[in-house]
Amino acid sequence: MSGLLALLDDVAAIAKLAATQVDDLAAQAAKVGAKV
Repeated sequence: MSGLLALLDDVAAIAKLAATQVDDLAAQAAKVGAKV
């Protein structure tokens, strides 16, 4: 059971990382869009 919890923890961490990267990309796109 502990293995399953660890797996869920990893998935949550990866999801947070992905969300952060998407936010960064959106911010960069907004900056580029504002310049153009």
